[in-house]
Amino acid sequence: MKKIIVLILLAGWGRLPAEPAWQFEDYFIDQTLRIDYDHTGTALQDIYAFDEAYLEPYWAGSRTHLIDTLDLGAYLFTVQDHPTRTLLYSRGFCSIFGEWRTTEEARTRSRSFSESLRFPMPKREVRITIHARDRNNRFQEVWSLDLDPSAPEIIRTDFFRDVTVRTLMHHGPSDKKVDLLILPDGYTGHEIKKFIGDAKRMTRILFDTSPFREHKTDFNVRVIEAPSADSGIDDPAKGVYRDNILSSSFNSFGSDRYILSYDNKTIRKLASRAPYDFLYILVNSEKYGGGGIFNLYATCIPDNLWSDYIFVHEFGHLFAGLGDEYYTSDVAYAEFYPRDVEPWEPNITALLDPDALKWKSLVDPDTPIPTPWDKSVFDSANAAYQRQRLEIPAGSRRDSLGLAHQRWIHEFNRTRPYWGRVGAFEGSGYASEGLYRPSIDCRMFSRSQTGFDPVCTRAIIRVIRFYTGSR
Repeated sequence: MKKIIVLILLAGWGRLPAEPAWQFEDYFIDQTLRIDYDHTGTALQDIYAFDEAYLEPYWAGSRTHLIDTLDLGAYLFTVQDHPTRTLLYSRGFCSIFGEWRTTEEARTRSRSFSESLRFPMPKREVRITIHARDRNNRFQEVWSLDLDPSAPEIIRTDFFRDVTVRTLMHHGPSDKKVDLLILPDGYTGHEIKKFIGDAKRMTRILFDTSPFREHKTDFNVRVIEAPSADSGIDDPAKGVYRDNILSSSFNSFGSDRYILSYDNKTIRKLASRAPYDFLYILVNSEKYGGGGIFNLYATCIPDNLWSDYIFVHEFGHLFAGLGDEYYTSDVAYAEFYPRDVEPWEPNITALLDPDALKWKSLVDPDTPIPTPWDKSVFDSANAAYQRQRLEIPAGSRRDSLGLAHQRWIHEFNRTRPYWGRVGAFEGSGYASEGLYRPSIDCRMFSRSQTGFDPVCTRAIIRVIRFYTGSR
């Protein structure tokens, strides 16, 4: 009987090959193999340890676009046929651990997070390898696992068999569409109808937003009706704790508005009831909050003044690996982007080489790089707003102030000389200096309800085409 063997690999990873000439059926069956592992460490070191393997009933992904050509994510995992070392599958991704290690806490203590890799169920033994970006953003092999699909260690149990899966939008077979699955957290049995209504409303908001509007028929959307014992989610900073099914919580990494769940295994077990490419967790709360991690999941609250903005903004993180372009809000990260390294995110640049600007093809020849935008005026107005905001208790007065400030941002930006143009505008990625964004305003920069700028739009469409095989 073959055993599961863990190997540590140190060699570098080169350029990925083009799409394979072989057929899906040559190496895979139409189900999903999920590998759960523990990712433990500090800011300076990390350790990977195999946990469990699961056979899931559905494979929702493409049967032709199996090799990742997007070059997104802080990590990349590859699946090779063990006997021949043929590359069968790869995907870029980000993780909670990858974000946590940039916080102050990671400098003084270690933590462990559960993570998962999902790919089509192989017909014979494979080698699964994780590649992490080094400080220069080059992928290096850090951990590898050999796995025989016939091994008895692979768990083949169906979980959450009593939940209901509901289709909100169906446009075709999963292997040719992007499958979005929305999960509830903090909705009791009496509130499941509310969850369905919230999910329909948020889905409508997403597909009213360009470029998702123009590509609506490239998506399927499903929800799972899974009640929690308590209504709402944890808010540790206020001493509030709830018995909710997915353990979502405010105050992640010490940031009051950041909503995450560390219960990866329950999320994955519940999600296995339906085919999916991307996961969204809708949490039952009115308090401002959300989160989005590329190729992991996104979170959003449905009942806040800013819910429409949050849902679409966080989906930008989850779906296209878009980075935050704002720099005036408090975040938990100590140094998310090293200043001497070009970020991998498609919409942020350190502008280390202006002549090699990653979105240069979208820049008009007469647009200066860097691009002036009266940043000092914006910064002064924003500082005044933040002081005034802190003097007002949370509630309708603070909301009114926020709305007025976002209207000011929109009016200020649209009257700048380079409004509507792609350039390199300083202030992005949580940094006031040294990082640049493509446009003065964007859904990834402000809550002014400005749409995605041309660079973000291009990045989103690229992912849609990769998953659907469209041109």
